[in-house]
Formats: sequence, C-alpha cells, structure tokens
Amino acid sequence: MTIDSRVQPLLDELLETQSTPEAVCRACPELLPVVRERWQRLRRVRDRLDAMFPSLPDGSTDAQPTSPRPEASLPRIDGYEVEELIGRGGMGLVFRVRHLGLKRVVALKMAIAGAFAGPLERERFQREAETVARLRHPNIVQIHDVGDSDGRPYFTMEYVEGGNLARKLDGAPQPPREAAALVSTLAGAMHAAHLDGIIHRDLKPSNVLLTSGGVPKIGDFGLARRMDDDAGLTHTGAAIGTPSYMAPELAASRRYEVGTSADVYSLGAILYESLAGVPPFQGASSAETIHHVLNREVVPPSTLQPRVPRDLETICLKCLFKEPRLRYESALALREDLDRFLRGEAIAARPEGRAGRLARRIARRPVLSGSILGGSLLATAALGGMLWLIAERSATSRRIEVEQKATLKAADDDLKEMAALLRKSSWAGATAALGRAKARLNHLGSREIQARMARGARDLDLLARLDGVRMTGYSNGDGVLDFARSDVEYGRAFREAGIGEVGESPEIVAARIKASDVEGALLAALDYWSSCVTEPGRLRWVKDVAKRADGDRSGWRDRVRDPAAWKDRAALFRLIENAPFPEQSVPLLLAAELRSKDDAMLKIAFLRHLHLLHPDDFWVNFRLGNVLHSVKKSPEAVGYLQAAQALRPGVAIVHNNLGIALTGCARNEEAIDQFRKSIAIDPGIGASQFNLAVGLWNGGHHAEALEQFRVAIRLDSRSVRTFLYYGRCLDMEGRYEEALVQYRKALDVGPKDREALQELREFFVRQRRMEEARSAWARLLETGPTDHQAWYGYAELCLYLGLEEEYLGARRDLLARFGEVKDPIIAERTGRACLLKPASGEELRRIVALAARAGDLERSKVHSFFPFFQFVKGLSQYRQDDHAGAIATMRGDAAIALGPAPRLVVAMALQRSGQADEARKTLAEAVASYDWGPSNLGDQDGWIIHSLRREAETLIATEPNPSAK
Repeated sequence: MTIDSRVQPLLDELLETQSTPEAVCRACPELLPVVRERWQRLRRVRDRLDAMFPSLPDGSTDAQPTSPRPEASLPRIDGYEVEELIGRGGMGLVFRVRHLGLKRVVALKMAIAGAFAGPLERERFQREAETVARLRHPNIVQIHDVGDSDGRPYFTMEYVEGGNLARKLDGAPQPPREAAALVSTLAGAMHAAHLDGIIHRDLKPSNVLLTSGGVPKIGDFGLARRMDDDAGLTHTGAAIGTPSYMAPELAASRRYEVGTSADVYSLGAILYESLAGVPPFQGASSAETIHHVLNREVVPPSTLQPRVPRDLETICLKCLFKEPRLRYESALALREDLDRFLRGEAIAARPEGRAGRLARRIARRPVLSGSILGGSLLATAALGGMLWLIAERSATSRRIEVEQKATLKAADDDLKEMAALLRKSSWAGATAALGRAKARLNHLGSREIQARMARGARDLDLLARLDGVRMTGYSNGDGVLDFARSDVEYGRAFREAGIGEVGESPEIVAARIKASDVEGALLAALDYWSSCVTEPGRLRWVKDVAKRADGDRSGWRDRVRDPAAWKDRAALFRLIENAPFPEQSVPLLLAAELRSKDDAMLKIAFLRHLHLLHPDDFWVNFRLGNVLHSVKKSPEAVGYLQAAQALRPGVAIVHNNLGIALTGCARNEEAIDQFRKSIAIDPGIGASQFNLAVGLWNGGHHAEALEQFRVAIRLDSRSVRTFLYYGRCLDMEGRYEEALVQYRKALDVGPKDREALQELREFFVRQRRMEEARSAWARLLETGPTDHQAWYGYAELCLYLGLEEEYLGARRDLLARFGEVKDPIIAERTGRACLLKPASGEELRRIVALAARAGDLERSKVHSFFPFFQFVKGLSQYRQDDHAGAIATMRGDAAIALGPAPRLVVAMALQRSGQADEARKTLAEAVASYDWGPSNLGDQDGWIIHSLRREAETLIATEPNPSAK
C-alpha cells in the first residue's frame, strides 16, 4: 500500500469533520508530518475559497442583504426619492425608491461604490441590466429604466413587496404540492430565459422574490451569461454562485460543461429546501459546502421529512444528479414532470437504483483520488479545480473587442435580419434592425439598399396598422370586442396596402400574401379577422384567402375552429403543440379561444398552456391577464399584464387594464399611475379617463375625482356609467340635486339601462321620495329582469303608497314569474308580498302553496330564517280565515319577525274571531312598540309594517264591537 493511499482517507476525514491532523493520525503517528503538511496546503486553498464565498455569521452560505456602514448616507438620484436600502447583492445595492414623476414605488439597483464599499464592476453590472431587460415573463422581475448618477450606474425594476423565498422558507418545510407548484412556475420562467439564450447561474431562494399575493419572480441576474458568450464577465474574486445551490460543474469550474442544466440543478436545490427545510448540501464554510457538492451523495429529502411523496422526491433527486446528462434535459421538461405530479399523473422520471448509485460513485472516485493524492501537488489537488477556476475567470474577465465591420456590410446584415424578423412577425425586432440600418447609412447607400429600407418601412407600417386594428376591440377597456368596427378596419387596411379587397379573387390575394416579407403577419391578421366577421359572404372570403395562403393541407385550422375541439382538454392542448406554423398560429388559437363559449377555467388552462410555448407573445400575456382578472384572480393577472406592458410599453389599453387588475388587488395608487400613463399615451380612451376618476375617488382624492369625471364626460358624453358614477360620487358628497341631474343624464343616454334605473330608484328611496322611486322602479321592471332581487319590494311599495291596482298587478307578475319557485327564501318573500291583501279562488290557492314551501320547513333546515318563515305561515293562515291558527303562529316563533307586524296580524285575527277588546289592546301595543317615523321607511319591511297597520286600524275601527253597549 502506497503512502498516498494511506493519506487519502485521513484527508477525507479532515475535510468531512471538525477534527485535527493529530486526532486522525492517532493510530498511525508516522503519517502525521505528511498529513499536517498537506492539510495546511489544503486550508490555504479553503481560505481563498472562503474569501470568494463569504459565510454569514449563522453559518448560512446564502447571500443576504447587508446594511451600509453607519457613516454611509442614502444616494441622491435625479428623478427619484430614495427611501431605504433593502438589499445587497454581489456587486450592487438595492434601494426602494419613489419615482417622483410617476409617483410610484420601484426598486433601484446601483453598483457599489464610495461610502457603500465594494468593487465597481461596470461591465458585469451593464450586462445584468441588458440581460434582464430582454427577458419578458410574468415570473421574472422586469426592468424599467437604466441610468447613471455621479459615475455610479443603476437600473430600476419593479418593486416586489412580499420579501423573498428565503425569508418565507426560513428552515420550515413547505406542503409538497405548494413546493411543486412553486418550482413549476420558476421552471417555466427559466425555460423562457433559456429560450432567449440566458443561463442564470445563481438561482437560490433569496433571488426568488414574492409579490404580496405570493406570486414568485426571479431576480438578480448579476451572474447570468448568454449561452453564445464564451468569455463571460467573471473576474478574480467574483462570486460565481452560492455553494448550497451551485451545480457541481460550476463548483468544479468545468466551465464548458455549464449549460441550462446548471439552472435545473439549482431549481432542484430550491425544491429540496422547500421539502426538507434545509439545502441539499450545507457545510460549516463555503469551501466545505463545495466539497460536499462535489463528493457527497445527496440525502433523500424523505429521510428528513418522511411525508415527502415518492414521485416528488424522484423529481427532486433527478435535478440534483452531479452529471448534467442525467438531469432533466430542460427546465421545460422539469416543469412538465412537476405538472404531471400535481395532476396526479405518472411522472417521467424514475428512481435511481442502488446499482446506479454505486456505479456513479465508482466512476467519480478515481477523479477525486487523483485530485487529492499526488505528493507535492496537494496545493492544487483536493480543490485544485477551484484554483483553476480562479485563474480562468481572471483570464476571461477582459472583454474581447470585436472589430467593427464595414458600414455597408453591417447595414446589409441589418436589413437581412429585418426581413427575417418580418417573416417571423417579430415587428419590434424588425423595427430595431431597420433603425440600425438607417443610423449606419444616414441616407447613403445604393438605390437597391435604399429601396429595401423603404419596403421594410412600408411593411412595418402595415404591421403596426394591423396590430392597431386588432387592438380596437379593446378600446372600451372592458375586454369586449367591437366586431363590426374591426371587420371594417381590416378590410380597409388590406385594400390600402395593395394586398386585396373583399370580393377579389382569393387565389390572387393569397399569392400576394405569399410573396410578402410579412406573410406571417398577414396570415395572423386573416385569422383574427375571421373571428370578427359576421356577414357570411365576407367570412367565406376571409377563410378562403387564409386557407390558400397558408398551404395547410392537414386541416389543422379547421379543427381549431371546430367548437367540438374545446370539449376535450387534452385534444385541445395537442392542437397547440402540433401547430404547423407555431408563431403564425397563435392569433388563430387566440381567436378561437375568444369566440369559444367554454367556461373561464378551461380558457385559463388553454391560455396557460399556450403561454408555456409562447411566453414572449404580447397577445397571449394580454389575453391571459384579462381572463384571470375576469375570474377574480387579479394578483396573478397583474403579472401577465405587466409582461404584456413590458413587451409593448406604448399601448394605452394595456396600462388601463393593468390598472383595473391592480385595483382588484387593492393597490389603488399603483392603479392610478397606470391610468395616468394610459391617458398620457392616448387621451382619447374614455375608459381610462373614467377609471382614473373612480380610482381617485376610491383613493380619497374626491375633488380631483369629480373634476376627472367632468373630463371623462367631455370626452364621451354617451357613456351611461360615467354619468352614473359621477352621480354616485356627488350623492355621497351630499350634493343631491346635482347627483339627480347626473342620474337623469345617464337615463337620457340609456333609457333602459337597468343599473341606472336601479340607482335612480334607490336614490329616491333614500330621499324618501317614494312615488318617484316607484316610477323609476316600474321603468326598471318594464325591461323584464329575470332575477327576483329586481322585483323584491315593488309590490310592497305600491301597497304602502295606496296604489291597490298597481299592487294587484305586481302580485300577478310575481306569481307568474316565481309562483313555482323551489328556493325557500324566494318562496317566503314572494308569498309574503302576495299575502298583504286578501285573495280568493285559484290565486289564493297558488299563494298558499307558495307560502307553504317556506312556512312548513323545519327549524333545523332554515336556522335564523325560521321566524320569518313562520310569519308567512301565520299570514297565510289569516288570509284563509284560520284565525286561531294565525294567532298561535304569530304569538309563537314568528313573534320576533318584522317588528310589530306579527301583533298587527294577531290584532286583526282577534277582531275577526270576535275578541274586539283584546284586538284593540293588541293593536295599541303594536303601535306603541315601533318608531313610525321616516327612518323606518327605507325598505320593504317598513312598507309592509305600515300597510298592515293601516289594514288593522281600518278593520278594527269599522267593524262593530260586540262587547260595546
């Protein structure tokens, strides 16, 4: 046995324990000098690593925000009010700041300098800003602005107010399904980044921020690099990740092995900590943690938390393989397996057997042995790979200056890129490419290249116009498409661009489309146009042109448009995945979703699946955000609408709809900012003017809100709801006559608008102007509402006003609409209203049967409603001349319902049964027990009580008293 083979186990023991060379050599003192010498060299390596990855006081290896030195003051930045330091990364400080112009809170990251200490790494800092700015995803923190203050570069990003995942975990295992859903979301975001060529390289809980609603957003791309960037920007002494979450290929500095699978490993580490409460590897120092990452097998999370499901553990461990090839092939594959687990389906990953684990250990052991053994080379052994990493990163820290090509060649390349992007319908990228070409040439160049630029400009103008036509359907801000208007505008755009017009030969028009650089955009426009056309002839023409132009021989488009496709979720998702023209097919898929009649949850599932494949599509994000808000999922909707806003920052209606979603999250001030932005972009959108007024009112800015309502009315004097809400606000201010004017203006615009009629009715009731209230109510009922609530109380008001014929007519309407209703509450209310005046014959029979559906129910089935149900039973007994039964019921459980009403009925029943003295006494007690002032005339209960009193007094005053002499 060689001396190296004897020393190796002793060095392993030193690395894995807190022991000393003397202690491990107790049984072999002859080896102590060699072990001590090599251990000292190894510790020098570890010291350098600890400087590279500083540990926290509590032993954690995760970077946490630190405060500046006490003498440091907050920086002053033009246009911002810096409120406080909220975090510190490897190369920057993060502040919460308020944008003074927009009056909104954002996060500002500034390169460390001056009093805040730390190296100024401009290149890497700039790289982070550029990297994040190009990523558009609702689960990735979005960049707003980039700038420089006194030589210190900074950029601003969305402020995520819910803290980070590290703070949420804090050593506490999470419910398995919650952990799986979280990492599935993160994997989807990272898949989008990977598609854009970005590897994060520092995914960890502290870099996952949480909104107030718990939506995760990945931040801190300071160590990210592009896949096509061989050099990178990592310098000597700069952190390349956090050891507990770092993939082995990063930890061992195998630079050319680092790909997207490194982020898959980190996602697995986050999942592990979420399940087990601790990271997969955590040593006393960073160097020790790295040693564990490289050499130790991960302990299955179920060993620490027995309730971890087997399938979820399998998914987690597959992410944490030390060999990249054994992990999930992509973040998307990881997300799909997590989603299978969440749906209760079989996962794709399979548990590793003992043989597999043993084989991997044996395969790795020679490498470890060679890195630790080697006599005098021990200083570069053990963690020699990490020393190489330091040297390599130092060597690659300098940016390689790329020789600039000739101006004409560069412009030619720009125009080629523009044409390629136009064919992909990527109009934003094409616009940028055209702008670069123009800037390079500055009106120079051949006629041919100038003609190419002019053609590109025309194509981009057409794209913008078609996109604007598509946006017109949302111009009212409530998500309802104006089909007729869009149909007309599409026809005009195609005609004026020389593509063709409705009625022209579909074959000729299709040929023009195929010959265009914007073929994909024109096909997309035809797809969306088809969802807007209502006239059969025009619809046939649009579909015919689309079919000839796209060359779809598979019948895929027809299957998408078939309503039956929406009955099978799996089949629908396969349609998305098998789209023959991936980018150009998205508009058709969205058009089909928009016109489908399926429930919102299926639509959301469909849109989520589409978003997974097209995370950077503006319309997918916009539509998904709108649908989520429509089903009260506003916190989630905000993220997608923010992504849509980042993709198209100059679209007014996106700001408007984001403001609406923020309002649904009780983030009123942020909503106001969005409405103001929408108005600044397009002052002509009445919805934004109206929403700003409502937001200002809700935020307590009443004077400004009232002025804003007047602005909205000047812009759109045909908006019922603007007049209506303006009236409500004036009403709440006590300006009643002014409010009434606005309510009446609303009805001038929409004479049959139910909301306006209801508001006017309620206004008159509050003002105790009961006849006017009844008149407005009658107009409301003429519109034919089907819900009982719209009718509830009208008959009672008619009777209170002494309009007996109107009451009897209302009673007939109630019986016709609700006479057979099964709902006991509606039956009780309808029966009670119909029993307020005597009835006979078939009408009485129907009323009694209706009242019995409530009055005969047992107490255990109706609970707190029981006294009211008993009241209708007693009133029914009275109308059927069962006076004894009515008296007993009204003096029983019904006695506590409707104030004095039960005693009024008892008084009438006593009178009819010949007990006149008792009747007068009971009537007097009932009258004395109640406040008959106007304060109790605001609803049907008061009207019932007054009507019954009038009937009782009339009966008892006019009928003779048998006991009188």
